Amino acid sequence: MGVVTLVPAWSNTVVSEETWSPEWCIVGTLLPYPYSQNGPHAEFRSQKIFPAGAKLYVVGGFAGMGYETVTVVGYAHRRRRPVRAHIQAKYVGGWRAQLVYRPVILRAINDAQLEEHNGHRWLVDRREGRRVVFQPGEPEYGAHLAEIAAGFQRTLHGS
Repeated sequence: MGVVTLVPAWSNTVVSEETWSPEWCIVGTLLPYPYSQNGPHAEFRSQKIFPAGAKLYVVGGFAGMGYETVTVVGYAHRRRRPVRAHIQAKYVGGWRAQLVYRPVILRAINDAQLEEHNGHRWLVDRREGRRVVFQPGEPEYGAHLAEIAAGFQRTLHGS
């Protein structure tokens, strides 16, 4: 599903540009780390990898541990490309389902899904005794993810 484009005449390489369609993903905001007000890092309000307030795309998590740890994709401190990390779910707030349009983020999400066995993206569900498989761009998948995100928000933050 790619378009092949030739680069300038002085180069003999062919570059493939991939076209991406929007996909649904669970998105959250990284909450500030609760440092002590009088401690040595009182003004430092971030995690080790991501700055506080960073937008994180939740790819999956460790189901055996009750999703205490989730796999996320986002922009780290002073990075131009998105990175994948495993962080505790309690540090993510504002859980919601959202369409993702940015090709860089979509590529990182799909790479995480292919490379890691725990990055499943909740594409399969059991409804009324039968197995339902979603496609990432379907509106039904967005509604399914919205239910999951609301459950995370309710469980972790009580609202």
